[in-house]
Amino acid sequence: MSVRAESNAFSDAVNSRGRIRQMVRGAAFAVAVLLLWPILPGSSTPALVPALSPFVAVGAMVASRSVHALAWLGLVVGLAVMVRRRLFCHWMCPVGVCTDGAGRLGRRFGRRIVWFPRLGPWFVLLTLGGAGLGFPLFLWLDPLARFAGVFDLGGQGPRLAAILSIVGLLAMLGIALLWPNAWCGRICPLGAFQDLLSAVPASCRSMMRRRRRVPTEASTELLVPRRMLLGAAAGAACAGATTLCGRNKPSSLRPPGAVAGPVFSGICTRCGNCIRACPSGIIERDLGAGGWTGLLTPALRFRTDYCREDCVRCTQVCPSGALVRMSLAEKAGMRLGLPRVDMSLCLLGEDRECSLCRSRCPYEAVRYVFSEADYTLTPRIDPNKCTGCGACEAACPTSPRKAIVVVPI
Repeated sequence: MSVRAESNAFSDAVNSRGRIRQMVRGAAFAVAVLLLWPILPGSSTPALVPALSPFVAVGAMVASRSVHALAWLGLVVGLAVMVRRRLFCHWMCPVGVCTDGAGRLGRRFGRRIVWFPRLGPWFVLLTLGGAGLGFPLFLWLDPLARFAGVFDLGGQGPRLAAILSIVGLLAMLGIALLWPNAWCGRICPLGAFQDLLSAVPASCRSMMRRRRRVPTEASTELLVPRRMLLGAAAGAACAGATTLCGRNKPSSLRPPGAVAGPVFSGICTRCGNCIRACPSGIIERDLGAGGWTGLLTPALRFRTDYCREDCVRCTQVCPSGALVRMSLAEKAGMRLGLPRVDMSLCLLGEDRECSLCRSRCPYEAVRYVFSEADYTLTPRIDPNKCTGCGACEAACPTSPRKAIVVVPI
């Protein structure tokens, strides 16, 4: 066979493999859209896409000191990329399909691949270092979570929150348009984490060879690169400072199953799955009420409905374990918050008749006590029965402020 024939055969094989790869990536993109758009049977399908990220799986596990229900998906992908570098990026990532398209469009307009600082490894190191202290700094930057956030459009809650939920993906596409391949190759933390995982087998083989040759020297050599130690230490310092600064900030009312403390804000990826899954429409993105560390995390708002006693859907679609999966029996034994009554707003304080908070409470936790001093009935909440579901707040007829409001405990 001539050299030209061999070259043509090689070129045909490369083109064929490229077409197969494009078909697989297109199919993966379509499946991701179908899973995130809740039209398939099964209430937990939206969680499958962001849960594929090993970056989220490992970061959440380290920060929460536990293994959440869907962590195995990310761990399986992590094992796969240890065998073949960036396997997920090259064949399955839906964001990669979008950024590649934006990059091709940019090159058509004359943009070229230029040098760009490698930020991805630093995002990974800072996140893992912060996870050690319970606050993974950039877990929310995971591209699969940002892709899931696009589906918030048309959902419940303030329009500003829905717009902010897609800013991340738009920024990725903008970077890919202006600097082709910069996002996937230099910035993406998921891609950088895959690079880190794929380097582990080679490092282990190199270490074993070195120990066989010079065992005494290998035992005293610093095997961890200095840059990794520096990045992890910086991440831990930033996480500690963030936790201290947010310690006295007002807390928001969180959905059922939320992990305690600042860990929730750290491991929540802001994917919006819980918001879209809630049948009552009471979960909205926090726009700063819980402090800047909790920006865009889910919070409960009992404007017109409450957290129903027969629903745990939000806990089933969380990909990071920020909302721990639970049964209905477990939910009945937990408390989201505790109602407070403002008698200056309550209709009973104005000698008007109202019993909506008591009649709408599904747990019979509200009773009326007669006050001899004010000669009025006053609502009283039994903390042993109340779960903070918000039925009383949703039913309260006072406007614009509610006379009974559920507050965090």
